[in-house]
Amino acid sequence: MMQIDSAILATDKVICKNISRFDDSERGLLSQNILSQLRNFVEYIADKVYANGSDLDPNNYALNVEALKYLQTRGDLRFLHQFHELLQKSVSHYTLDENGSERLMLKYYEYLLKIKIFLNDTYGLHVLDNIEDFPLDTDTELSEYHEKIAEKIYSPSQGCSTSIYSDRYYIQKIKPFFVNQRIYYEVTFTAANSKISKFDRVIAFSRYEILSNYAVKLSIRNDSINVLGKDMTIQIIDGWNVSIRPCELDNFADIIGKHSKINTGTKEYSELMRFLTETKMPLSELVACSERYYGFVKNQITSQARTTYIFDTLDQCREIILSNKPGCNVLKYLLYHLNNRIIKWQRWNNGCSLLSGLNLSYGCIPFDRMPFCTSLRNHNPRIYDLLDCLSEKGREHELFARHIQNNTEIEGMLFTPQKDIVGFDNIDALISTYNRKLYLPKHEHRKLMTFHDFVYIKGYADDSAFIIQKLRDLATSGIAQYTGSVDSWLNKGSYSIDSPEKKDALRNMFAKSQVALIYGSAGTGKSTLINHISNFFSNQKKLYLANTHPAVDNMRRKVTASNREFNTIASFISEKNQHTECDVLIIDECSTVSNSDMRKVLEKAEFKLLVLVGDVYQIESIYFGNWFDIARNFISKDSIFELTHPYRTQNENLLTVWERVRNLDIAILEPMVKSKYSIRLDESIFSHAEEDEIILCLNYDGLYGINNINRFLQNSNPSPAMQWGIGLYKVGDPVLFNESDRFSPLIHNNSKGRIVGIATEEMKIWFEIELDCVINELDAWGYDFELMDASKSGNSIIKFSVDKYRSTDEDDDYSDTVVPFQVAYAVSIHKAQGLEYRSVKIVITTETEERITHNIFYTAITRAKENLRIYWSPETEKSVLENLTVRDSRRDANLLKQLYSL
Repeated sequence: MMQIDSAILATDKVICKNISRFDDSERGLLSQNILSQLRNFVEYIADKVYANGSDLDPNNYALNVEALKYLQTRGDLRFLHQFHELLQKSVSHYTLDENGSERLMLKYYEYLLKIKIFLNDTYGLHVLDNIEDFPLDTDTELSEYHEKIAEKIYSPSQGCSTSIYSDRYYIQKIKPFFVNQRIYYEVTFTAANSKISKFDRVIAFSRYEILSNYAVKLSIRNDSINVLGKDMTIQIIDGWNVSIRPCELDNFADIIGKHSKINTGTKEYSELMRFLTETKMPLSELVACSERYYGFVKNQITSQARTTYIFDTLDQCREIILSNKPGCNVLKYLLYHLNNRIIKWQRWNNGCSLLSGLNLSYGCIPFDRMPFCTSLRNHNPRIYDLLDCLSEKGREHELFARHIQNNTEIEGMLFTPQKDIVGFDNIDALISTYNRKLYLPKHEHRKLMTFHDFVYIKGYADDSAFIIQKLRDLATSGIAQYTGSVDSWLNKGSYSIDSPEKKDALRNMFAKSQVALIYGSAGTGKSTLINHISNFFSNQKKLYLANTHPAVDNMRRKVTASNREFNTIASFISEKNQHTECDVLIIDECSTVSNSDMRKVLEKAEFKLLVLVGDVYQIESIYFGNWFDIARNFISKDSIFELTHPYRTQNENLLTVWERVRNLDIAILEPMVKSKYSIRLDESIFSHAEEDEIILCLNYDGLYGINNINRFLQNSNPSPAMQWGIGLYKVGDPVLFNESDRFSPLIHNNSKGRIVGIATEEMKIWFEIELDCVINELDAWGYDFELMDASKSGNSIIKFSVDKYRSTDEDDDYSDTVVPFQVAYAVSIHKAQGLEYRSVKIVITTETEERITHNIFYTAITRAKENLRIYWSPETEKSVLENLTVRDSRRDANLLKQLYSL
């Protein structure tokens, strides 16, 4: 046996032995043991490929370096090069904890299967014989469906059809799944248009690994499988190729100072697309290759080309990148992920002297200096994309800063204990390096600071302290004779409050304070109390703010008092808004408001009284927002009011489950089982039991994500389907409007409706939508739709057109080519916050990528007024309930108190 084969098999033996010794209860330890072997395993395989059948010394370092470089140029073996790069980043630089190792091992399972198949098919070398025994945590409910999809990939149904949409797509996500030790991919994509929203995503399945960095053309087959007794339409990708939009190449060339007009018919363009498809090598990697290989590729592509516009641009990029000049990191990322909207956000036509004179905005400077902990303009790169196109060497201070930032924004931890930080040495030096490299003084708020063996971000702590101090100042004195005036108003008998709890809160909230913090669980009547407050102050000017349009709209419906104005927080704090004065400022759903936004509101608004309403157990702010939670630790009890009596439902079973989940009672599962709220996925998910019903999902993608659930239920709609672009529409489909310049603010993001008419012409489609409200002719004046006669239910119907997509070659991106709504049989839990339905169905599987936090789960189950069904497997149920935890903000509050002398 050859030396190299012996080395491969010896390493394989160690990996297989580890798999056989551990079960799923020790998967973390198993992952650590295997990861320590994988780098050598991949390097030995690279050597064997490079030797092309000859034997060699597996310990020859120089030869190994050449072998790994060779893998870059082989599209069919590029996965080995990627795997080695990942292993260098994850294994070589720091020791992973068990949880980190476990997550990596699940990701690397795909690579190991590829290695197993490759070595067996190419060399007849049998490795990883027991890889199927590795304890993958897959949801048993999904296995059958994946098997059916895999079958259709190879065996099309009779009568299947080819998709009529033939333009470019953007790949949003590629997720592997495994059937019989073969790898398949769930591909999520959109039409290649910058105005597309995340709700316009489509899912297809493929056996091909598609390059996701660039716009692609796909050959798509429409097919179907039978799931839970229902036919589900699926899409299969039978072929693909890279097809970068010419406008993206033109706009990128403008950054370099080149003004080109790329044509897809040129030899240079077509040969470059073929090269990218075959090698799967991103342009960021090509421009950084050796002179020999870059020259070889350039010659192969341009030898018969009349023009070389693209390579003229790449040549200039190469000079900047290889010289490590300012701007090189921005160029590398944009070359790695050419996307028209992202490119245009970074571009600035006057040249930036601090970025080598490139036509880039000055706002790109922070990213160029520290890309692993800073965003580009209007774009947050994913960490795996950054690791793919940029070297992390010498940037440990950035990774450390990213770790602290994630701890704050994702875990809600303002102060990170140094003793809990794993994988980073000499923390003081990392902090010093990071702070020194900040783009000061503009980014002073991003500084990392230490206090009592804790690390924190200066801006987040400053915002918290500012808000707390402002609230404390407001709480020092109240309104003279306030309680008496409320009593007098109530005694007149023109207005009644039938809740002693709310009446008591209204009588006392401003007696000793000018701020009232109202906390209450779901359905306790927080909106009703806002209405009572509004009616008492009917003669005063009132301003109502909330983070989302649905929350604002909810207040608009519930508040009956006059002299009022409603706005989203984003609109209020924008520079355009000059309406800042009011007597009473009321902010709803405060737990969703970030510290940064709350500080801006308090700095901008001019008010006499402040009412803050929310529930710290419901979904928290997308960005860091702990102020509403910690405020109770600083403000006098005279300013704090708790609503405890539930009104949303009188169903005792529901109330029991809500209370036990809210308090994380040890006996959460028992009432769920007793009331049959917790069930396996079955056909009842597709039965529309009643009109006021919604299905809630956590993610848009996946077999049981929002997109597929919508497609499932749309199949049950007997109306004929109309395809427009990549979307399907039927009369009778419920819809939610997305953010759109065409109809805002009258018809805003999350406005509900139903399709009542569809008609098509050659270049446009017409929709008639019944809204869930009534608007009049004056309301509709100046908007880009026609107001039709009212429906039988009395709601308004509007009619508008959507133009056919122009060619994605051009830099159009016009809003009149975008359907302004999404089909909405199902919505996300986040979108449902603030809404309520008689019947709620929740789908939770292990496909869910977002962590199911206590707040998210509690928010979901409390949308129901009467009927609740949670569809999940016993394994998923056990995992979710065991991992629910409630954030404890007391430590952050105590440290803030000491740090700022609050």
